Amino acid sequence: MPYQQSGGHPTDHISVSQLKMFLRCPLQYEFRYIKGLIVPSNGARTLGKAVHSTLEQNYQQKIETKKDLPLVQWNQIFSDSWELHLPETEFGKKENPGKLKDDGIRLLYAYYRQAAPKIRPVSVEKEFSVSIAGLKIPFVGHIDLIDENRYIIDHKISKSSWAKGHEHTDIQLTGYALAYRRITGKKEEGLRLDIMVRTTTPKIDQRQTSRNREDFRRFRKLLIRVNRAIETGIFYPNANFLCPACGYSDLCKKW
Repeated sequence: MPYQQSGGHPTDHISVSQLKMFLRCPLQYEFRYIKGLIVPSNGARTLGKAVHSTLEQNYQQKIETKKDLPLVQWNQIFSDSWELHLPETEFGKKENPGKLKDDGIRLLYAYYRQAAPKIRPVSVEKEFSVSIAGLKIPFVGHIDLIDENRYIIDHKISKSSWAKGHEHTDIQLTGYALAYRRITGKKEEGLRLDIMVRTTTPKIDQRQTSRNREDFRRFRKLLIRVNRAIETGIFYPNANFLCPACGYSDLCKKW
């Protein structure tokens, strides 16, 4: 019998973030979506929120003005968002708040110079809710950015360069492409990850890719199977290299 709990459990919907969390660790999923336990953000997540807020506000206005905001305004938006999220942030032992904020400023400067001028947005944070055959609940989410050439762009922040070819298997891009085709009735021209790498000299790594019918078949099957697994109510820990950064690690040890 499926769970009947509130707070974002997929008896209401399922999203890529839910899917990825369950695949990463079913017990983490139970803590977050079944028991509704929300842990504070760490510094890296707060950095991501502040950078994404800056890009969102810039591209929202660029749809009308066709121009990026001045860099000084980017820095102000980032700083305001950073300060807004500070009270809910618990920095890890190896996280330096000042350095993280400086990293954000440097990342945005690199992105402002290298990527932003070439992007002509037509949609920012596009909400979607689509039906999937075999799934009783809708698949929902937000598409970061769609440009005038019908390219779907997703922004990521990373401490190091991503493995070669990861863009071809990224399930978030697959979900975005599937949703885009459902809500527009058109095929996207391409998919792209804009990875902002937090190296000493920040790097903007743009990875282009595409998806085909087989990719969508496997993604739909994954959604259905994971949702079915959730409905069984069997959740277990999956020890992996991400455990030290998990906000549920203390609860997990008592499991």
